[in-house]
Parts: sequence; structure tokens; C-alpha cells
Amino acid sequence: AKLLPMVVVSPLAGVVIDRMDKKNILIASDVLRCFTVLGFLMVESSADLWLVYTLTLFEVALSGFFEPARSAILPSLLPKAHLITANTLSGATWSVMLALGAALGGFVVSLLGVRTAFILDALTYLISAWFIIKIPSPNKNSKEQPRKNMESGFKGLTEGGRYLLNTPIVFALALLKSGVAIKGGIMTLIPLFAHRLWSDPAVVSLGVGIMYSCRGIGAAIGPILVKKWFGESARTLQQAIVAAFFLGSFALCAFSFTKDLWTAALCIGLSGLFGSIVWVFSSALIHLEADRRFLGRIFGTEMALLALVMGISNGVVGVAVDKLHMTIQSVVLWMSGLYIIPGILWVLFLSSARS
Repeated sequence: AKLLPMVVVSPLAGVVIDRMDKKNILIASDVLRCFTVLGFLMVESSADLWLVYTLTLFEVALSGFFEPARSAILPSLLPKAHLITANTLSGATWSVMLALGAALGGFVVSLLGVRTAFILDALTYLISAWFIIKIPSPNKNSKEQPRKNMESGFKGLTEGGRYLLNTPIVFALALLKSGVAIKGGIMTLIPLFAHRLWSDPAVVSLGVGIMYSCRGIGAAIGPILVKKWFGESARTLQQAIVAAFFLGSFALCAFSFTKDLWTAALCIGLSGLFGSIVWVFSSALIHLEADRRFLGRIFGTEMALLALVMGISNGVVGVAVDKLHMTIQSVVLWMSGLYIIPGILWVLFLSSARS
């Protein structure tokens, strides 16, 4: 329910994003998500489980519009020279809110109850919409005007697909986040790891919270450090992505051998740091390389692919632990090995592109 809507909706949302005003799409997505979250207040018992799934599907489907539109609107809001900085700041704030939001959510639920948490969650969408309303509308010229013709959505989708296939560098960049999603199953393994170490539920919750927070902190500082120490040329970003895949694999490998919370949290934090480098810099390079007319479809396709790989990764982890009775260490080691593959493919692509 959390991943399938992204796979189905995001490519079609990309067509809509390229045809309509992106700012209006962002505002509408936030307002509708506010009312969707408030719908969880109607859940009273296990008999309402169908409503939980339905609302979750709808909320994630709306995110399938919001996230690609948020990425696609950036180049029309600021000069090309600031795109890398904007992507770095965007990735950092997202990561900080991931860590802070998880901690704050747990605090609110424990202190004020889950219903209050849902109300506050809904209000955050309205706050987001208010901020977006305050953003000046992008300057529009004939080249960047949304396409308002009435051709079929399928035709717009295939047109975007042809553009990706005919532009190898953009296609390769759009696949990089799917490479990061290979390690998405770590989100399932973190709670399992905590349960294997401790029996006290309170300690387990604390351990999981610390590891998730370290992941968010690592993700926040990764791209910032690279930009500060090595610069922001396209070549630097490309090489940083290569290093991030290989170092990220090493961090996962180290996590598989950890026996205590703080070492595990450090490894998870480093994994988040290297993963965010790939995430942020691939988006920045797409902004620099791609035709703006196709940005909605590019980011929509990217979102669908990474959600698909993320779902497969978590599903395989569950099967490996429950059905194949593999140890957590074995599963993480396999994940670490697979995580190198997109790094190798990216190296081969860069080598062929330069030859």
C-alpha cells in the first residue's frame, strides 16, 4: 500500500506535471493529503482496516504527484548556477525532517495519543501548501509553457519514454535512485536487528529510533560535505556517485558484523550519507542535462522505478528471513554485494560516454 501507488501513478503523474502548472499541482496534492490524513480519525476498530489501506493508497498516490512536481519545478524557480546548491539543500532538509519527524511523531503519540498525531500530521500538509503559495510563480516563456493540448496521456507517456531512450545520459541518471533502492530492505532489517539484540520493548524502540535518526543525519550532511570539499562541477558529482555506491556497500558490510547499538548506528548513518550523495547529485545532474519539457515525466518514471525496486528489496528481505531462515548478517552481506552492481554499471557508462 505504501509503494504500489507510486509505481502505477508516478509515470502518469509525470505527463500531467509536464502539461499543467506545477505549483498548482503541489498545492492541490498537499490540500488533498491533509484531508486524507484526517480520514484516519474515522478508524475505530479492526473492522475499519480496509479504510486504513484505502487512505494509505490515496495518500501515497498523491505523493506520486507531489514529489516529481517538486523536483521538476526547481529549474524554473532559480538560475542554473544555483541548481546544485538547491538540490543539496533540498536533500538536507528532507533528511533532517526524516530524523526529526520520526522522533517527534513517537513523542506526540506517546504523550498525546495517535489521534492528535494524525491531526498535527494533517496540519503539516496545510503549512506546506501555505509555503508553496508564497513562492512567486515561475517566469514563463514560450519554451517552458505547460503543454495544454488534448493529446492522450498514453501518447505523452510514450513521448517521454522515447526521450529517455534517445538521451542515454538522462536515462542513466534516472536509474541511479533505483540503484540506491536496492538497499531499501535495510528499513525492514533495522527493527529485526534491534529485536535480536534486546528483549525489552522500550530498549528496542530506543535503538530503532537512534538508528533511524542517524540515517537521517548522515543523509543530511553527505552532499553538503562533498560540495564543500570537492566543489560542484558535473565531473565531481559523477565521481562522487561512483564513490558513494562503493563506500555505501562497505558501510552495509560493516553493519552486518556489528554487535552493539552505537556501531550499528554509525554504519547506518554512513549508509544514509553515501545514499544521499547518489540521490541528491543524480537529481542535480538531471536538472543540468535534461530538456525541461520532460522533467515531470523523467522524475515520475524515476519515482516509479525506485518504488518498485524498494518494494522488491523489502519483500525479498522478509522472505529471506522468514522463509529461507537466513541470518540478518547473511541478508545484509548479500545486499552489500548487490549494491556494488549499480556503481559498476555507472562506471562503465561514464567510461563509454567519454570514449
